[in-house]
Amino acid sequence: MNAAELLLAGAPDAPAIIDAEVSLTYAELRGRVLGAAAAWQRWGLRPGQRCVIGLADGADWVSAFLGLIWMGGVPIAISPRTEVEQIRDLIIDSGAAVLLLEDHTSAAVADARAKGFSVWCDHLAQTAGPATVHEAHADDPAFWLYSSGTTGRPKGIVHAHRAAVQAHVFARDVLGATAQDRFYSTSKLFFAYPLANALFAGLRLGASVVLDAAWPNPERVAENIARHRPTLLFCVPTLYRRLLEAGVAFTGVRAGVSAGEACPADVAEAWRERTGVALFNGYGTTETLSLMLYRPAGMAGVVPTPLTKVEVDTEAEAQDGALRLWFSHPAVSLGYSRAVTHDSARFGALGFSPGDLFRPAGESREQGWNFAGRSDQLLKVFGRWVDTTALENLVAHRLRGLVRESCVVPRGGESGDTIALHLYVVPGPSGDSAARAAASAAIADLPAYQRPAHIHLIAELPRTETGKLRRGALAALNK
Repeated sequence: MNAAELLLAGAPDAPAIIDAEVSLTYAELRGRVLGAAAAWQRWGLRPGQRCVIGLADGADWVSAFLGLIWMGGVPIAISPRTEVEQIRDLIIDSGAAVLLLEDHTSAAVADARAKGFSVWCDHLAQTAGPATVHEAHADDPAFWLYSSGTTGRPKGIVHAHRAAVQAHVFARDVLGATAQDRFYSTSKLFFAYPLANALFAGLRLGASVVLDAAWPNPERVAENIARHRPTLLFCVPTLYRRLLEAGVAFTGVRAGVSAGEACPADVAEAWRERTGVALFNGYGTTETLSLMLYRPAGMAGVVPTPLTKVEVDTEAEAQDGALRLWFSHPAVSLGYSRAVTHDSARFGALGFSPGDLFRPAGESREQGWNFAGRSDQLLKVFGRWVDTTALENLVAHRLRGLVRESCVVPRGGESGDTIALHLYVVPGPSGDSAARAAASAAIADLPAYQRPAHIHLIAELPRTETGKLRRGALAALNK
């Protein structure tokens, strides 16, 4: 088998990739992928060798990425905005033979293995003949992704060819997706969420996938929706909030998926009020690639996606009723590129167990699970358990319409008596004074051990390029 070959099996005349520059049918995309595979071989790449791809999204990204997999290489997808020092560290960690980067980044890296996009285009034009497909085993490495680094040093996550086999099942069985749909993710393809659930799922179904090289903002997303008429929208909660605040029209979108972080209840409610169509709140990790949990309409909690098996981690101690889970799914990765000591996430015989906690949504686990935050977000303050995720959601609900965003971050020493909760608030149009007054009122009646000791006004909450909140960066502020 070969993951790239699986993803190129759509009807030859059907549209596969749509971006600002070009619309490719499956036959045209296949031709480009085979041409890219031959170009990689002409550069001396051999099966099993790794190559970094740090380009903007678009048909060229897809051709280069799938072309590597087609000829047996192992692409490593990274953000085109990755800092040079991090790229150099990644070269050491991955042992990459070649790096395909934007021209300015390639020059800044100053490594003979780094090639600029313009050099790649010239090389493609001079390469003749398609490459034959590399026959791989299901568990052979197919591509790498790197974690966002929210819990420490980014780590390489190795995914197998089998990850593409069932990549479409959530979209097909939950969203009702078919070859007639158009998938559009506002997040970029170096992020597991859009890579698996939009690109891989769309191509496996023979559907169309809308891509955009530009970084997303409400105006750009609105333009893409109006121009390309996607039917399925994949987005992160922060951008959903901004889209709703900007009054974006979601014409033609029949279902939305929110993942990357837990979707606040007020965002989901506002989406339903605005659109009248379903918003599926999903949970997955870079290690699982595909979504493992989602919240169906009418359910108290999230439930396993099709093909996902969930088991409680019986060896981990419950924290105030919150449990760790194991996830088994065909898309769970092979493991990490290096030993990981800064994170409690781990692989084992039962699959993958993230450093996240969950509580049963009802008396029976069949009623689903509620996300209880990371294990380091559930902590004791003055000897009492505090669920900072639940507290954050409560405060956000009370501040709805009064501020743009808010979050709660614990800071302090290892002893529970020294930990203090800090509330960070992004003011709204009413300004700083109104935001501080609203925040003070929102926490005034909370028990002392739950009440944030400090309120900080901040222009923007720091986030990774995948949209995840960088709590560590907030904890380092105001020290």
